[in-house]
This record gives sequence, structure tokens and C-alpha cells, in this order.
Amino acid sequence: MSKERFNLENKFEELKKKYLEKKNDEVIEECNDILKKNKIDVFYNLLCLAHNNKGNFLEAINVMKNALKQNPKNADFFNNIGMSYANIFKYKKAEDYYNQGLEINKNNLNIINNLANLKKDLDKSDEAVELYKKILSKQPDAIAAMYNLAGLYNTMGEFDKSKKIFFDILKIKSNLTEADRIISQMTTYDKDHAHFINMKNKLSDTSLDEQALMHLHYALGKAYNDQKEYDLSFKNFKKANDLSKKINKYDFQIDRKRFSEIKTKFNSLENIKLDENNRKFLFIIGMPRSGTSLTEQIISSHEKVFGGGELPYIGRIFKNYFELNEKISINDLLKCKEDYIEFTNNIDSSNKVLTDKAPLNFFYIGFILKFLPNSKFINVVRNPIDNCWSLYKNHFPTKIDFANDLGDLVNYYKNYKDLIEFWKNLFPSQIYDLKYENLVNNTRAEVEKLLKFCSLEWDDKCLNHQKNKRVIKTISYNQARKPIYNSSVKSFKGYEDYLGALKGLN
Repeated sequence: MSKERFNLENKFEELKKKYLEKKNDEVIEECNDILKKNKIDVFYNLLCLAHNNKGNFLEAINVMKNALKQNPKNADFFNNIGMSYANIFKYKKAEDYYNQGLEINKNNLNIINNLANLKKDLDKSDEAVELYKKILSKQPDAIAAMYNLAGLYNTMGEFDKSKKIFFDILKIKSNLTEADRIISQMTTYDKDHAHFINMKNKLSDTSLDEQALMHLHYALGKAYNDQKEYDLSFKNFKKANDLSKKINKYDFQIDRKRFSEIKTKFNSLENIKLDENNRKFLFIIGMPRSGTSLTEQIISSHEKVFGGGELPYIGRIFKNYFELNEKISINDLLKCKEDYIEFTNNIDSSNKVLTDKAPLNFFYIGFILKFLPNSKFINVVRNPIDNCWSLYKNHFPTKIDFANDLGDLVNYYKNYKDLIEFWKNLFPSQIYDLKYENLVNNTRAEVEKLLKFCSLEWDDKCLNHQKNKRVIKTISYNQARKPIYNSSVKSFKGYEDYLGALKGLN
């Protein structure tokens, strides 16, 4: 082996370590220096991944397109371009690049996995299942594919299949305690339950890192809750949240500034908006765990409604067009509208009313109404102590870091209420407060009022939402598939002595 090749291999390992440590700027700078002299495939890949980590998705695509000029037969290059396009919701382009990569290497498991993830994001669940199974037929212990397939079965309501795969994962990798946590959400425990005993024993495993311990404590909190062991349950939930806050380094002051800047930004915009669009959009908003998933499940059971789920598009549009721009033109608003309709057409291009259930879209109500002016907003409101307790005792795949501390939760909730009032004063006819407790205690009357607000005629299927087979991708996948029940009202019962910080919310 030549000295230069030896040095480059060592350099790659060094940069790979930096990449895993999220030192993306260093990786980008050093990869660029190397690629000026040596056009080596692995450094192109690493450079692309570092740009993706920083959110520089278009730059990542350009890196890979330059790489393809050097080696047009590298399937991994097509895979990386596909991932980058998927990150900006250009799903058709992403799928095209994945398929080009598979033409070069039909057995590239990374591409097959990413294509399956794409199908899952587009709610093409059956196609995604077959692709994950294809991977597992070639590599039965491919944990990433096992995890993705188990998660997909979960969202489809196939809980037995999901649990079996998660248990199979634990046989291969017992310290993947995220599997324990997800299993706990589908299980009711007593003190003799084998999985409960196994999780307790895992606490003595000194090899578990903070992330693994966090998931394990969430799972044990749930298991003790099932047994009405409230003291032990709360202690485990607190340990989980303390670890999560330590890992995420959350600072409420950043969110406080965000709430304030949203109002300032909107007040500074010119009084312009587009004409009404043909398709109607319903945005289901509110605090997470307030009942937004149940609400969408009910509305999307209507024959004229398509349930889009928790869509990530609005936040990206706000960042691309509103966040940094001092002025917004009609052309900018047209681009916002075109982007949103293009994104949503990937999952449904019919003329049905489409629901977007990303709860934190409450930040963007006024901005949305500028480019989708006939949109309506259903703000789901739940007893604030119930709401905040539900947030505290659950782990979220997407970051909801304010939920890891009871004091932060109080501050965040108060700012949410204040911002909603700001929007309601400006747009009173387009925001509807739906009280969760009223919905579960007087369902028919509340659904009638809700459909009237949405300008939808009555549909009996809305009272049988549990028969709706649509995929539910949030952590409410289990509850939202059940018939209406009211056990979530005063769900904090038994924990009153531990939740003093929340009592000022009522």
C-alpha cells in the first residue's frame, strides 16, 4: 500500500469520526480540500452527508451531481441524491434517483431501505412493507429494516406483527432500548410480566449510554403506571425526562424569543394575500397530545376528506420564504402556494378537503392565510394539566424538547395560549376551538358543530372513526384507533402530588 493511500484511508476514518460527532463544518472543509487533489468516491459521500446534516440539501445534491461526473456508475451517489431530494420533499425526483441506483445495483440494500422509507412517507404502506421484506430476505438481521418495518406495522395498526419484530430486534441487540419503549406503548403490564422484569434487570447493565437509559426509563414509567405504582412511575418518567433534557440541552429562552418574533414578523408584513384556492385545507393545530390525532381520525373518516397526517411542509415554507425576508411579494406567496400544493399532491392529488395535522402549525396561522386564504384551523384544547402530563410522560420521535421539564411546559403552554389569542383576534372566523373533553363526552353534538365549521355535510362514518384504516404516524397511533373513550380526562389522577408546577395552568 502506498503512503498516500494509507494517509487517505486514515484521513477518511478521522473525518468519519468527526461526522459522527456532528463536526460538520470541519468535515466539509477538509473533504473539499482533499477532493481538489483526489477525486475519491468516499469523500464525496461524506461531504454530501455533512451538508445534509447542516440542512444544506441543495448543496448536497450539487456535490453528488459533480461526483457522478467522475463516476456515473456509483449506485451510492444516486442513493445520496435521492436522500437529499427526499429531505426537501421532492419525492418524485428522489424516487427517480433511487431507481437509477437500483438499475446499477439491484441488491443495494441501502437504496432499497430508503425507497421503502419514501413509500412509507407517501402512505404507500403495502409497497413499503414488500421492500422491507425484500431486504430481510437477503439479510435477516438487518436491524434498520427490521426497525422500519416494525414501526410501519405500528402505524398501520398491525400491533402483533410490530411487537414480534421489536422483540426479534432485542434478541439481536438487547441494548436497543428504544424497542423496549415502543413495545411498552402496546403492552399492559402487571408485576409478573416477563418484559417488565427484563426491563428492570436491564437497569443494572453498565454498558447502557444515556440515550438507552432514557428510553428504558420511559418504558418503565409506562409499566409502573399500568400497575398504579404512581411513585415509581413518576420517578422513572422524571429520570427519562432529565436525561432527555441533558442530551438535548433545551433552553426555553430560545422558544420564548421565537413566540415573540412570530408576532413581530407577521405585523411587519404588507397587507397582501392571494385569491382563494380551489382546494380546501384544514389545519388541525394545538399543543401536541391535546387530541389532534383523534380529531383528524374523525374528520378524515368523512367521504370528502383526505387525512394528510402530521405534514412537515409548512415549517419548511416559513423558513424558506418568511423567516429571513424583510418583504414578501405576491410572487413569493405564489411560490409558497405552489410548493405546498406540490408537496401535498405527492400524497393525494384529489379535490378532497385535505387535513394537515402538524400541531405546531399554530405558529404560522397568519402566514398560511396569506397564501392559502380559505384555509380553516381547528385548535384542539385539552385540560392543560392533562395535556402537559401527557407530554411529560411520552417520548417523541420528532423533537418536542420543551416537554422534558414541568417548568418549561408551563412557560410554553402560556405562550401557546397567548399566540392563539393573537391569531384569533385577527382571524376569528377561521379558527375553531374544539374542546377535547366535550368531544369525548358529547361526541355526536361536537362532531356536528365541527363539520358545520368545516362546511361539510353530516357523514355517519365520522362516528365510527376506529374503522378508518388510514396510517397514523404519531405516538397516538394506538389511542386514535379506539372507539371514543374518556379515560384520558383527568389522566393525571394519582400523580397530583408530583405535578405542583402545573397547577397554575387551570
